[in-house]
Amino acid sequence: MSRSCPSLPSPSPAWDATSLAGALKAAAARRSATHVGPLHAVLFKLGLSASAILATSLAHLALRCGLPRYARDLFDEMPRPDVVSWTSLVTGHAHQGLHRESLALLRRMVGSGFEPNGYSLSGGLLACAGVGKDALALGKEIHARVLKMSLHGPVDPVVENGVLDMYSRCGSIEYACRVFRVMQVRNIVAWNSMMAALLGSGQAEEALRLFVSMVYCGVGVDGFSFSILVDACGELALLKQGMQVHAWVVGGGFEADVVVRNSLLDMYAKCGCVDSAELVFKAASSRDAVLWTTMVSAYGKFGRVQDAVSMFDRMAQLGIKQDGIAYLAVLSACSHGGLVREGWHYFNLMSDGQSSVKMHPEHYGCIADLLCRRGYLDEALEFIENMRFDSSIAAWSALLNSSRIHGNARFSQLAASRLLKLDPENHSNWVALSSVHASENDWHETWMIRESMNRECVKKEPGCSWVELYHGVHVFLMADQSHPELFEILRSLDSLKEDISVTPLQGT
Repeated sequence: MSRSCPSLPSPSPAWDATSLAGALKAAAARRSATHVGPLHAVLFKLGLSASAILATSLAHLALRCGLPRYARDLFDEMPRPDVVSWTSLVTGHAHQGLHRESLALLRRMVGSGFEPNGYSLSGGLLACAGVGKDALALGKEIHARVLKMSLHGPVDPVVENGVLDMYSRCGSIEYACRVFRVMQVRNIVAWNSMMAALLGSGQAEEALRLFVSMVYCGVGVDGFSFSILVDACGELALLKQGMQVHAWVVGGGFEADVVVRNSLLDMYAKCGCVDSAELVFKAASSRDAVLWTTMVSAYGKFGRVQDAVSMFDRMAQLGIKQDGIAYLAVLSACSHGGLVREGWHYFNLMSDGQSSVKMHPEHYGCIADLLCRRGYLDEALEFIENMRFDSSIAAWSALLNSSRIHGNARFSQLAASRLLKLDPENHSNWVALSSVHASENDWHETWMIRESMNRECVKKEPGCSWVELYHGVHVFLMADQSHPELFEILRSLDSLKEDISVTPLQGT
């Protein structure tokens, strides 16, 4: 077949199993959906439908072309599917994002008496990772099979990395760390996966430490490694370290990497250096939607609301696809800037079907926050109660905060009660409801709520702050007295208080 993969001729003596196998392989490489039907017809007319190899290749082609139902029908028609057939179907569905279907096929495979090989287990792990926490139990079962395989020889690093990725994406970071420690081969994929898992679980400091260990172990650094490192610096607002990494990125020739570039812009934005973020944006030879969206978000967070709106409009003019995150960024900017008219304009673009963006509770939360910030509490409550979604934590949180600022006890109690009902595991919702009743001197209800907190073992997490000074980061917890320089800090604080008390205000 030529490179353009033309229409196939009718079956002739020239067609046999070998030529058909080659045609199926070529069509799969090109994801040529137009050849699925004709090749299936050739397979049938040549009387080769019973061939597990050719039928599996055809099913693989259908999956590559986004035709999973067609592939499953082909599979169900196979008289004697083998391990390869099952594996192709399991992994194909997983790679197409059909994670639950992939897991169902894996269960059928095991139930039919077939022993999964490394490839099918790898597909199952990918599917578990895609499903998330709900698939953790099945992921552990697959891990057990991987451990059983390891008794008979080395396990493919791809499978080991799959186990690590599965645990991290299913929210079991402790198990991910255990797997990483005992891995037979720690390649750069494993190191990157572990760093990404730590960063994703809120352990940015540990991700930085792991990066240092990776360098000491002599493992090469790639663009993904740098993007994780930059993201960690951004999460911790470590500007100096982030700038050092930026220099390292330039020296290593990774500045043109799209993912690294986007991470750099985001890092500068999180550190409050919007001007530096602008320089990264302007220096980019090509700008994808992520880069534009990050810049819109940066402008909005730091008060440059008109710049955020202008950049969002510029995206539309240039034909750059604006997804839900981009709309969330501009709505958030409008909320922070009090731009009610503009906020409603962008929201209506989504809700009226003028864009293909799917609405999410966070978008409604931004409009609720916009109304609340302007003091339109009645309108905000009406908007929240008429939302398409049954619940929006962001919207009710906005109403709670604003109603407390404006001294509206009725709205405060309503919002706090709804938040507690929506997310009873969040200690701050219990504390908020208790505080609302306490502010109204309703001590009986306050006592009842605090008793419920004790029964549910709800504890308020201590407040935490940190400051970067010289070459270290100092962390402070509320009521914590463990800092080695506590007395010096308290003396400095007393001195500042004294200076403030005797310094006259300007203009008095």
